[in-house]
Amino acid sequence: MSDICLILEGTYPFVSGGVSTWIHQLVTAMSDVRFSVVHISPFPNPRREYKYKLPSNVVNIQDLYLHERIADPGLSPRRWRRQAIARLEALQEELFAGRMEAFTEMLPLLRGAGPVLSFSDLFRSPEAWEVLTRAYERHGEGVSFLDFFWTWRSIYLPLLKTLQCPIPKARLYHTVSTGYAGVLAAVARRTMDSGMLLTEHGVYTHERLLEISQSTWIYSPQRERFRVQRELSFFKRFWLGFFDVMGRLTYQSADRILTLYDGNRTKQILAGAPPEKIAIIPNGIDLPHYRDIPLKPQGSERKTVAFIGRVVPIKDVKTFIHAARIVSSKRPGTEFLVVGPTDEEPDYTAECRELVKALGVTDVVRFLGKVEMRKHYPDIDLVVLTSLSEAQPYVILEANAIGLPVVATDVGACREMLEGRAPEDKEIGPSGLLTGVSAPEDTAHAVLRLLSEPGLWNAMSEAGRARTSRFYDQDDLISRYLNLYEHMMR
Repeated sequence: MSDICLILEGTYPFVSGGVSTWIHQLVTAMSDVRFSVVHISPFPNPRREYKYKLPSNVVNIQDLYLHERIADPGLSPRRWRRQAIARLEALQEELFAGRMEAFTEMLPLLRGAGPVLSFSDLFRSPEAWEVLTRAYERHGEGVSFLDFFWTWRSIYLPLLKTLQCPIPKARLYHTVSTGYAGVLAAVARRTMDSGMLLTEHGVYTHERLLEISQSTWIYSPQRERFRVQRELSFFKRFWLGFFDVMGRLTYQSADRILTLYDGNRTKQILAGAPPEKIAIIPNGIDLPHYRDIPLKPQGSERKTVAFIGRVVPIKDVKTFIHAARIVSSKRPGTEFLVVGPTDEEPDYTAECRELVKALGVTDVVRFLGKVEMRKHYPDIDLVVLTSLSEAQPYVILEANAIGLPVVATDVGACREMLEGRAPEDKEIGPSGLLTGVSAPEDTAHAVLRLLSEPGLWNAMSEAGRARTSRFYDQDDLISRYLNLYEHMMR
């Protein structure tokens, strides 16, 4: 039995990034607390590897593969199966109508010591077919039944895997997102006689809205592709409705909800989180680890600008590449680095590389992949973020702790991180410049300004170091989590 079971979807310890870095900080700093991990991912991956060296207080890692084949004992006795499926259908309608208590009543039908519904019961039985056809008649809006069937199956198979997943014993369950991880934490809250804590860095339902609205993997009828859409297609709304319910369920189940800044808190409340449960604890940074990294001498004529982050659509690397072309035309010799993992969405990485070729900037834009940043920071003049959505980007904390000014889109907590959130914070002065979203001209203008105004660069460098020292010290923020853990475990 562990003290804390972390329920994580697509992140630590197999994926690097800001959230994973934060989790590793938390676990490493609390050496006396025993952690277990349930890691949720789509499929088994025999080539995956740890992105972090696990500390000794991580005592167990359990996998949940959402799309792995389900062990199937076959059909249950017909009479019980008919009654159970009818009951489940009614409870699901109540859940989607907003009665969250229906979820608790569902669980004995899907897990536990008594008879439970199997994969065959829910996906191969005559009763399941009747449920599906009724759902189509009520909600299908005239789309193809075949398309409805495969979308329904794509949604409910991973959900069944989640609802029937074994849960390790722990004194407290801590999830860092809603979604499937949030649903599993909600199951633990109801079945394991332990508390539940939710920390959201980015608001999951908001990020899924951005992802799904731009996605090409969700089917849209062919006739809809030839006209401008004033609203999302049926199937995109179908998926978003599903994620919305998972989010509301997670919020209602959690004993406490933590987030990074006030803007996130507002989004959570709009998404169904009870305001009285929410508290704000920002990210922190290990200041001594970064303070000894030397800054590049500012007399150097050759400037280096770095995008640091995952090469994925939500980070909008293409805007950075377009900005690089604009800056290069006005300040020849400037170098642009794309630093971060390129293997999460290979198709998007390939598109970015093609864009570099198409814009004729192959001589000035380099993809470094994931590297040890301590070795590269001394060669960088400026850090750029062009994200469509962020929570509280760790890369801004790193850059400011070192003394590197930042150019960032005005999303998430970027404004308060660069300009301050309280009066005493704002008095320090800005440590970077903000731009619009998907605005390469804005980004290029901000980059050119900082590269050509040494006085502004120096002032922002000093402000970043002062702000992180005063308001983002990791030790102070970790102690708040430790106190919360101890309180909730009691």
